[in-house]
Amino acid sequence: MRYLPKLQQLQTFQAVLLHGSIRTAAKALGQSQPGVTRSLQELEQILGISLMTRGSTGVVLTDVGRLFNSRIELVLNELDRALDEIEHHIHSTSGSVTIGLSLLPILTILPGAIRRFKAKNTKSCVTNVEGQISELLPGLRNGKLDFIICAHAPLEYLGGLIQEPLIDTQYFIYARRGHPLANSTSLVELQEADWFLPVTKMGCYNQLEQLLFKTSSHQNKSIMRGTGSAAIQMMIDADYLTIAPSEMINNTFLTHYFCSIPIKETLPEAKFSLVYSSERPLTPAAKNLMNEFRWESQNYVWGEPAIS
Repeated sequence: MRYLPKLQQLQTFQAVLLHGSIRTAAKALGQSQPGVTRSLQELEQILGISLMTRGSTGVVLTDVGRLFNSRIELVLNELDRALDEIEHHIHSTSGSVTIGLSLLPILTILPGAIRRFKAKNTKSCVTNVEGQISELLPGLRNGKLDFIICAHAPLEYLGGLIQEPLIDTQYFIYARRGHPLANSTSLVELQEADWFLPVTKMGCYNQLEQLLFKTSSHQNKSIMRGTGSAAIQMMIDADYLTIAPSEMINNTFLTHYFCSIPIKETLPEAKFSLVYSSERPLTPAAKNLMNEFRWESQNYVWGEPAIS
């Protein structure tokens, strides 16, 4: 009969990875350093292989350790959800939900969805992780995120996942008001501008870059990449241009700072989707919150003309 690792051993293993060293993990767990070391050694004995190497700068996973960790993350995250569901059933609590959103849903449908959800689930706790699809997909796969809402992904990235179209709008190019290129009418005039673009080149983002830079070389440009929040700051303070759906700019705060550039070329449609696992059941709280996002997306006014 195969011996299975104990839960405490798995939690200790994860704690050491999180904190980077046995000493720091022991302090965080309220255990002795020899106790943490012993727990790791017992885990490796059960598995019959070394999971990590220890050095003066901390711990490093072996190849098998990385493989093991990817599975253990999912196991522990699913166990947390199981306990959450039991608590919900016994105490009629709403449970916790952890979601991943890109900036567009954050600036548009998140507030309304949370208001409606909290009105019905008063004891719930919602945590949001902001990012783009390439950053959020790993968290969805390892169970850290219940679902994500982000740019539509190509099918080859979606094994074991369900992608449900949620938002269909339009991309525009934006600059701060008064920018020297604010009145440009063609992409050719923007070729040498400083650009702040998404980290990912997945799906439509790759199409956008090919369209933007088809007549020039990337090598001669200042191109930064990051989240939508960072793009907003770089546009205001460093005169970068960015690409965004109109709804990300057309709100009461941002309209004072930005304007759309009236280029003649038509940019691709901006499609955003709700993505969740087809293999793991959602908690009741996660299902309820997903339904609120669906409702908000259906009742939000999308595709308004870009500001000028």
